[in-house]
Amino acid sequence: MAYLLGWKDILRPIRDGYRHLFPAPDTGPTPEERRKQRDLDRLKGFAYFDTFDQLEAWTEDDCDSFQRANTPRIRTEDTSANDDLDKADVLLIHDYSGNYHDYESVQATGIDMELYSCEYLQFVDVFIYFSHKLVCVPPPTWTNTLHRNGVEVLGTLLVEPQTEGSERLLQHTRDGQNMDFPLAKTLARIAVHYGFDGWLVNIEKRFPNDVWDPKVLEAFLCQLRAEMSGTMRLIWYDALTVSNKISYQNALSMSNINFASACGSILTNYCWKDADAENSLQLALSSKISPRNIFFGIDVWAQNKSSFTHPRVTYPEYGGGGTNTGVAVAKLAGLGLSAGIFAPAWSFEHFPGKGRAAERTVWQGIPLPCDMDCSCGDCLSRHQPNEAFAILKNAKERVAGSEKFFYTDFTRAFATHDDTSNDLFDGCSAHAQLGSQSILPRPTIFGDGHQAVELWHRLDSSSGTSCLVIEARQNQLESDHTTEFWLPLFRFDMPADASLQTEIFSDNASLPTGHSTVNFYIRTTDSVHFATIARGKGIQRTVCSPESLVPGTRIQELGVHLKGPISTALGKTLQLLNITSVRIIPISTFQTSSSFSIDQIQLEKRGEGDCGRVQLVWSYKDYGRTDCEDNGIPCSKTTGPFSHFVIYTDRRMLGKAYALGHVLKEQFVEKNAGSTVEFELVGVGFDEQILAKSSAKLLLP
Repeated sequence: MAYLLGWKDILRPIRDGYRHLFPAPDTGPTPEERRKQRDLDRLKGFAYFDTFDQLEAWTEDDCDSFQRANTPRIRTEDTSANDDLDKADVLLIHDYSGNYHDYESVQATGIDMELYSCEYLQFVDVFIYFSHKLVCVPPPTWTNTLHRNGVEVLGTLLVEPQTEGSERLLQHTRDGQNMDFPLAKTLARIAVHYGFDGWLVNIEKRFPNDVWDPKVLEAFLCQLRAEMSGTMRLIWYDALTVSNKISYQNALSMSNINFASACGSILTNYCWKDADAENSLQLALSSKISPRNIFFGIDVWAQNKSSFTHPRVTYPEYGGGGTNTGVAVAKLAGLGLSAGIFAPAWSFEHFPGKGRAAERTVWQGIPLPCDMDCSCGDCLSRHQPNEAFAILKNAKERVAGSEKFFYTDFTRAFATHDDTSNDLFDGCSAHAQLGSQSILPRPTIFGDGHQAVELWHRLDSSSGTSCLVIEARQNQLESDHTTEFWLPLFRFDMPADASLQTEIFSDNASLPTGHSTVNFYIRTTDSVHFATIARGKGIQRTVCSPESLVPGTRIQELGVHLKGPISTALGKTLQLLNITSVRIIPISTFQTSSSFSIDQIQLEKRGEGDCGRVQLVWSYKDYGRTDCEDNGIPCSKTTGPFSHFVIYTDRRMLGKAYALGHVLKEQFVEKNAGSTVEFELVGVGFDEQILAKSSAKLLLP
């Protein structure tokens, strides 16, 4: 972890507005060292391109199966979005100390402390993965988790001052008035093949005068956008202008509007003021760019102590960024513009070991713990919470799931394991599983903490499996047994026509007795439906299929309902129940015959030396199941009906694979070299149903 924190003030992304004025000698790794690192990173599922030679040489055959994301974006358009017209769309530019870290690997990796994963994804519209590479492909772990949560995922095309051969980007052939750009086709193919949703184009270097023509760059952007499907996104970054200068406008202006229009969206620099936002809105309204596609940059790091000669400044000019990031989000929401938050992992970089608490302060306005410290030296006074302007107060909340599908088992990106598995995780007692993060519930910031009984939830995995613990506290004496308390968990936009079945699995052994009752509820546009929670030990299944006689009625919300006071002392917390999973699927899927198999399980040895690995690979067969997409269940372009595969040996889980292949850990291969090992694969659907099992005894080389 030392290197991760040590580079935080060196590898700043597009946030240093002065860097183009200084020479940028390449003092980094040699080309041979970069090539070797790229090969090593490939084993972790990472893909990127350092040079134009690498980019131009790329073909689909260069990609391993585990480098591709398999999860389709599970998202629906919210028909009630008009309720959030005063909220801002939020884009995250994820620059975390250069990125491509071990914890983002497709192999579950041992960790000493939790790192950044973002647990507020229902409030994020777009996520850009940024690294100092020419072409940056988001790791499949990120793409799978973000798609599961409905978030668009973008890679980055970055031309920096030290980038060689930048003019190759504009190379084209002509057919009359039409220009054809080979690299536009390549970039579009890369996005489709690796399974992400588009690009941020960030050009931080002038083009040579002999090749510069703004119309040519505009044509390149138009072709790149056209080559991608209509559901993909292209964003221009506010650096290069039509006059071929690096001049940050901090706005949509006449100097960048042509490029922004060609892309359809723009991300501005972060040093804007009120007038910049207001003028940009007027220019957008007079052009073809939607104000929602204008993302104004916000530098989270600006709240830190900085150099007197080069102060970091973002909106608002004094105290902006950090725990005041939400102030800028509120300003943009009021104008109908969108927010682009640079370096959201600041809370984990600046507060190592306590990042999750700091992230709650930024997003929810919750006070920092009293023992917090940071390199600024005046932590609690500099980074004060701002509950009134927490990001969540003005960020648009998307609905969870799709039109006909929702599933969560409350899995977080980090988990513990038993001691017998420590050898698989470098002796660590916890591991990262970034690609498995499930859809998490709405923060309890939306609850009412001033009621007689306060309800809240918390995530827990202390028993080895994840669950959502529902708790309550009696805040004041309450004699009215008819008083009701509500705890919303998820927002939806689904048909309430009895075509869907909601299943909630929970451990209800601790349900309160006495005068209070606890139910699940589903709120629709015309009523509230209650589902009785049965008391009992072990996991209980609660089923509800909301139906309304009013045409067009929609399911809007699912949560927990408490009626009456709880039988506990004032101020004492009472655990009500533990929810282990929630599933909403079409009833028709229960009548669909399905049959799958996992076949051709084998070991392959690939690569040499440090880059060598032993890989478990397999295939699957589908024996005539009705198209899963017709039933509303997600379906992958690479793994079909399977969300993932769990790999076991000797009843011990080796890992999860979101592909048709898995690199075995080096420690496991060395320990079992020359031995025959029985591998068992369990194929799991997107609704967490087991679809197939298979096993094979294989000789490890």
